[in-house]
Amino acid sequence: MTIDRRYWPWGILLLGVMVFVILVLTRPRQQAPEIQPRVWQVEAIAVQPRRLSPVLTLYGKVEAPALMRATASAASQVIEVRVREGQEVAAGQLLVRLDPRDFKPQVLEAEAEIAELEAQLELERLRHGSDMQALKHEEQLLQLLQNQLVRVEKLRKRGLGSEAALDQARMEVARQRKAVVDRRLAVQQHQARQLQLQARLEKARARLVRAQLALERSRVIAPFAGVVAEVGVAMGDRVGQNQLLVSLFSWQDLEVRARIPAPFQSEIHRSLERGDLLDAKGESLGMRFRLQLARLAGQAEAGGIDALFRVTEGARQLRMNLPVTVQLQRPAKDHVVAVPYAALYGSRRLYRIVAGRLQSVEVTPLGDYPKNGQTWLLVQSPELRAGDQILVTHLPNAADGLAVEARLIGEVS
Repeated sequence: MTIDRRYWPWGILLLGVMVFVILVLTRPRQQAPEIQPRVWQVEAIAVQPRRLSPVLTLYGKVEAPALMRATASAASQVIEVRVREGQEVAAGQLLVRLDPRDFKPQVLEAEAEIAELEAQLELERLRHGSDMQALKHEEQLLQLLQNQLVRVEKLRKRGLGSEAALDQARMEVARQRKAVVDRRLAVQQHQARQLQLQARLEKARARLVRAQLALERSRVIAPFAGVVAEVGVAMGDRVGQNQLLVSLFSWQDLEVRARIPAPFQSEIHRSLERGDLLDAKGESLGMRFRLQLARLAGQAEAGGIDALFRVTEGARQLRMNLPVTVQLQRPAKDHVVAVPYAALYGSRRLYRIVAGRLQSVEVTPLGDYPKNGQTWLLVQSPELRAGDQILVTHLPNAADGLAVEARLIGEVS
């Protein structure tokens, strides 16, 4: 049997399709490539929980509680200014001098008044002595006149004396009685006059003291070693009463005032009540110095309370009103570790590396901690153990179970 040549092309095409299908079905299958999870290269530190002191960073300024402000005690003229602002001076050093001629007349007037009153007191003493003697004589004379009056009255009754002689005797007795009364009054007034003169004398002496003090204060002397804060006058100036001449502070008594936030107020207050010494470090414009918390201010506000720090080292380089950054060493805490701030996620979470995987740990931040010239964070958690590796590379996709390959850096915290 012969096949019609018209069907050959279709047969060849069908044969080719069958061969292609057979080849596709019988080709060797390739295995799908295994997808490996990405492993993040990170840095970590091994921690060692121990007893450490967190640091509270505060901001304040330098103050001078022992600030002397010398003012003019009276109107005068400045004849000498021996210091300049910012100059260090020794105790007893002359700072400013006013014209003493504006003060000496008051001293002389007070001295003259005192001399006059002392003379009046002496005169009163002599007068009193004289009055006492005179009173004695006046009383004796009165007794004589009274005796004479009795004799005249007896003579008159016997008809031997005249009425005029009797009247004359009575008048002399009355006159002498008045003289005795006046003399007794003078004697009795002695104490009042003496007290009055003594009171005037005390007032004069007080005026003398004020005048001498004003004269003394015309020479402004440094009461302590310190630094001149301000010079308010120049030589030749005419100053009025109570006008500022110069101000001086003692660098040995400088303090730093800084605000302690309210959340830490109770902790610091309890430490002071226990008698704990809370040391601190201060820095201002590149200058470093040491501080110690002396006391808390007498008034608190909603945001906190001011703390006053005594400068224990490096005070000589400080000046009033300098801005200061204070790092207060708070009471030590147990079982804490120090980590870089980059290790903290959110506000209370770290990541521990266990078998190449991240594991979150809830922590309690306690405060700053200076380490190797940087500011680290002290945290506390019962889950942390010695030797735990803590992630310090901040990963934006950090999550529990994330695969990482850690490289330990730094020292054990």
